[in-house]
Amino acid sequence: NVTGLTVKDFELLVSLGVFNSALMNDAVYKFKRYEDPSLVYMGVDRHSGQDIGLYDTVLRRSEYEAILAEE
Repeated sequence: NVTGLTVKDFELLVSLGVFNSALMNDAVYKFKRYEDPSLVYMGVDRHSGQDIGLYDTVLRRSEYEAILAEE
């Protein structure tokens, strides 16, 4: 509970359009881009082969890996 928001409060903010969906997806993607390799380096690979959940969308694993290969 880092933010102090309840799930109900968060859902209300989402329904009011407080969050910019495109920016949130981009932020989550960029975080995961660095988090996943760090976890694998530490020996934690619980999501191997799974699709990648962003803020309000999901990338197929193949799409995610193609994007990483282009960067």
